[in-house]
Amino acid sequence: MVAKLATSPFDPSRYIGSVSYVSPDAAKVNLPYAASVTSRQYSGYAVLGGQVGEFVFIEGEGVAVLGRITEVKLPDSERLKAEPTIGTPPDAHPIGFVQLLTTLELSTGRIISGIPYHPRIGQHVYSAHPLLVKHIVEGNNAGAAGVIELATIPQDLSTKVNISPAHMFGRHCAVLGATGGGKSWTVARIVQEAARIGGKVILVDPTGEFHTFTTGVQSFHLGGQPRDDKDERTYVAFPYWQLTESDLFAIFQPSPGAQVPKLREALRSLKLNYVLHGDAEPNTYQKMGASRKDFNYAVNKNEAAIEAEGAKYLIKHLARQIYEECVFESGGTRDHPDHAVWGNYDERIRGYCDTLVSKVFSITRARSLRCLFHPEAFGSLTEKIADFLSSDDPVMRISMEDLPFDYNARELLTNALGRHLLGLARESRFKVTPTVVVLDEAHQFLNKNMGDETNRIHLDAFGLIAKEGRKYGLTTILATQRPRDIPEDVLSQMGMFIVHRLINERDREVVEKACGSLDASAAAFLPTLGQGEAILVGVDFPMPTPVKVTEPLYPPKSEGPSYAKYWGKGNNAGNDSLEKH
Repeated sequence: MVAKLATSPFDPSRYIGSVSYVSPDAAKVNLPYAASVTSRQYSGYAVLGGQVGEFVFIEGEGVAVLGRITEVKLPDSERLKAEPTIGTPPDAHPIGFVQLLTTLELSTGRIISGIPYHPRIGQHVYSAHPLLVKHIVEGNNAGAAGVIELATIPQDLSTKVNISPAHMFGRHCAVLGATGGGKSWTVARIVQEAARIGGKVILVDPTGEFHTFTTGVQSFHLGGQPRDDKDERTYVAFPYWQLTESDLFAIFQPSPGAQVPKLREALRSLKLNYVLHGDAEPNTYQKMGASRKDFNYAVNKNEAAIEAEGAKYLIKHLARQIYEECVFESGGTRDHPDHAVWGNYDERIRGYCDTLVSKVFSITRARSLRCLFHPEAFGSLTEKIADFLSSDDPVMRISMEDLPFDYNARELLTNALGRHLLGLARESRFKVTPTVVVLDEAHQFLNKNMGDETNRIHLDAFGLIAKEGRKYGLTTILATQRPRDIPEDVLSQMGMFIVHRLINERDREVVEKACGSLDASAAAFLPTLGQGEAILVGVDFPMPTPVKVTEPLYPPKSEGPSYAKYWGKGNNAGNDSLEKH
């Protein structure tokens, strides 16, 4: 046979039936061996003989059409033949329905998209050899070095399915699946394989379950603080000055009217004060009696520094600065106003801002948000990212297990992190070091609005990475158990899908619509996938392919407390107590 193929698609030992009906996208096949209760073995590989989910080759002239059995049944007149104790001995004639997937050119081993040559009635059907399925899935990457060793063929766990980094990460990737389906297992496998081949990965770990992987990994904890002197974890902060004005408004939620403009003016004044004095005194910009001309001149002169992204200021003085903004627009008296200076404090406006000042004071001093508003107590996450990009370590893990949900901090900081990475990408920081950012539990951080109606912010940073990051060398892996909560325009940017078990009908509909090549026949297998099993779908794959994801070297710790371990101890005591009463 042709040297490019591991074996012939039409091996007589793998014959399972013949074609009896053909439509544009399916065929009906006689399966004489499907009534057997066991499969056959030949040369160490199983020949299933007509099992639902089995890949088959239909012979053609110079080509082999690959299909997948989606349904097997007996004619109604032969139903009792499957029950030898009731009817006659088994002499059944099962019928199978085959979904036509793609075409293999025999002379070159090339995969041809679609079905340019349909089968003919009577043509033979053969159980597809696992090595040929591997050949079709991998395409030109078969045997190449530097590939992701992701999974195996379910029918033969010794046959590996390898994927090139370009196909896995080049057009972004989505890992989808219900709880317990193996989603975290797959993410761990991908990250560890990327590290093995020298890739660069930033892993956002909301739950801390990926802490088991430590080889070549820089791990940082955003949120929380050391538990004791023996705690060796590295804690970092995301500097508050990297937040946008909209982020801060979503946290502090100023009311419309006096609070919104006063908060905005206070932030501008603090940024100007930092440009003029840095950390030195005065800590606030006092406007009462001050020259308005001098202030406006300083603002205009330093406009670029004040308006720059990440402009520094001292937020611990924000509450006081808001009060400093509550002055009359003119000094002097009512009869003789002085428009060159600001007037005295306006107690009425100060009263309007009392609630805002209280919120700012309490939130910026909240113990749970020290990683945001007191970065001086920790290392800077943005600096750690810069160091990681210039290091030889392949993986950076950012754990958020101790980051609270108070004031929407977890969502806002994750979005700010994504925005920071996109900013680095636009500066061409990833051109020579392509980097993948992995966002686990992505449904928590996408397609959401934070804040109230007046101070609403849309979490769109990772959506923007999916839309434009690829051209800068920054791609993303989004992992979620709720595909229906991911924006449609974000899912449409994914070039690779690894779909584990999905039970919710809406989730399956969303995935089927987003994948394109995952039609209803293939999607019907999703609710029945076992743990660790998945369907690979992508623009670089000729067909939806079922696989068994290989166990990662360092599996994530996803399990919760053991009920059997902790609740079982009370069984006897509980029974004794009930008997006494």
